Amino acid sequence: HATALAEVSLTASTIADLDITDAAGVEAAFALRPDWVINCAGWTRVDDAEEHEAEATRINGEAVGIIGRAATAVGARVLHISTDYVFDGRLGRPYREDDRPNPESAYGRSKLAGERALATVDGGRWTVVRTQWLYGGGPSFVRTMWRKAKAGERARVVDDQFGAPTHVSELAQAIWRLVREDARGIWHAAASGYTNWYEVARLVYAGAGADPGLVTPCSTEEFNAKAPRPADGRLDTSKLGAMRRFDEVLVEALGAAGSTPP
Repeated sequence: HATALAEVSLTASTIADLDITDAAGVEAAFALRPDWVINCAGWTRVDDAEEHEAEATRINGEAVGIIGRAATAVGARVLHISTDYVFDGRLGRPYREDDRPNPESAYGRSKLAGERALATVDGGRWTVVRTQWLYGGGPSFVRTMWRKAKAGERARVVDDQFGAPTHVSELAQAIWRLVREDARGIWHAAASGYTNWYEVARLVYAGAGADPGLVTPCSTEEFNAKAPRPADGRLDTSKLGAMRRFDEVLVEALGAAGSTPP
């Protein structure tokens, strides 16, 4: 990716130096007059959002509109990261970009609010990328399972939710392609193939040198998380084109992990 990045001047912001819910602060940041703004910020604590939906919506919904309006004012394009949680997971096939959203969780509703806030910005200079089951370089299910595996701990994992674990580096390549092609509208970007969380955990345990038998399956109902999850959130990526298979990338990431969690 270094070759691609050499072609651009990249300015990155964290929550420490930019609060995306602060319109004046966002407008000041965009005084740089960027060509593109890629919004990876958001409330991602899915279960906590059930009790803090207003705050999640302020960050995942209203702030996206703030970013869109500020970007339009300086002639910038916006690419916003969204999620399979905007769907209810009951369709029975992978979701296409034009399938009707129907989020069942507070988190999903907040993310859909962001998509809609961006879509109302004048000029249509926006791109939404829906993805799923991200890992790599930060907190994730894969990292949690890796740490449990290294500690020899048992894990109880749901086996009735389906999707594709997607490495952030693979997503970054897809985003870069969309930026270069000046793509607009909604796009789905996720690894090829699909599996369930239980099988992902077993792959991680094996890759970490632990016994996959330490992972036991359970149902979503038995796990009893606060927030509902899509049972089948598979994303149809035929519009973008196939990305690498989830298992191939995951095995590579685990092999390269060493003592550092993937």
